[in-house]
Amino acid sequence: MTQESVILCEGYHDRAFWDGWLRFLKCGVPQANNKALSARIVKDPWGRTVSGGQFGYQSSAGNFLRIIPCGGDTFVPGVLKDRLAARTTHGLRNLVVNYDADTDARTEPDARLGVESVHASVQSILQGFDPAFTTNPQGDYLLDGGSTVISVVVWWAPDPQSDGLPWKHTLERLVCAALNATLPGRATAVEQWIQSRPSGSPAGPKEYAWSNMAGWFADKGCEAFYSELWSEPQVVTELQSRLEKIGAWRTAQQVAA
Repeated sequence: MTQESVILCEGYHDRAFWDGWLRFLKCGVPQANNKALSARIVKDPWGRTVSGGQFGYQSSAGNFLRIIPCGGDTFVPGVLKDRLAARTTHGLRNLVVNYDADTDARTEPDARLGVESVHASVQSILQGFDPAFTTNPQGDYLLDGGSTVISVVVWWAPDPQSDGLPWKHTLERLVCAALNATLPGRATAVEQWIQSRPSGSPAGPKEYAWSNMAGWFADKGCEAFYSELWSEPQVVTELQSRLEKIGAWRTAQQVAA
């Protein structure tokens, strides 16, 4: 049966981060490589145009890979159920479920509690599609006797709290941690600017991420900020270190193969 791999993520910024990551891992776009990614017409293995905010790629081994931004964390479970239900007619090789941990380092020091919560939610959904699903030594879930592999990637940063780092465990915190390690002086500047604001709501993950974007990546724009991080070798080194620690690097290599 013809198959694909799928990444389900919360939104467009996650999609942009995955886009840069997959291209770093040598995934390409099957058709029209001379056009901007958003303007390319990409066909999936069943001849359907990849649309609706989805991105399509071809791995170095020729496997098809799709990113689906779900429009927020509350919509991920529904999209997951729909894709699992369709796997009998549109084969599913790997599926990655990607969330923010969303735990607050001030009140929940162990971000892995958020990771465990995501896994519990995914397991509950999988139980409804294959009660006999198993788990491999790497922590992936195996459906249909192992022919479909479900992986969970949860964004969080293992760094201690410091200037320039938002408290909430999200993609933004992960990215800010990598940028702070690359050029620590930027973290101090971001923190000083955020704390100097004369008014406004308390700073959250987006305030910290966009401060980095505006200060040093403004010519890229908001969405491209997340994908273009993967063109900065020093930043990539710091990202890889953290993504390996949270178990995400292995999963990306798996779906990009």
